[in-house]
Amino acid sequence: MNDFVDIQGLSAQEKRKLLAEIEDRIARRIKDGLLTEREVREIEEMRLRPLPDILDVQSVYDGRLFDRKS
Repeated sequence: MNDFVDIQGLSAQEKRKLLAEIEDRIARRIKDGLLTEREVREIEEMRLRPLPDILDVQSVYDGRLFDRKS
């Protein structure tokens, strides 16, 4: 599995620990029959789509959440 964790707030040691934990969980699921090697490869190959930026939808919330009438 490639190193896919790029969290700026974590140290290199914390990233290694997190990756090891993820790999252990995946290995356990494979051992328990919950995942196959093929499914793991398919998940690895998935392209993640970015989450919408709150600034892109801010106009939806303007005047509704911060209404001072109540």
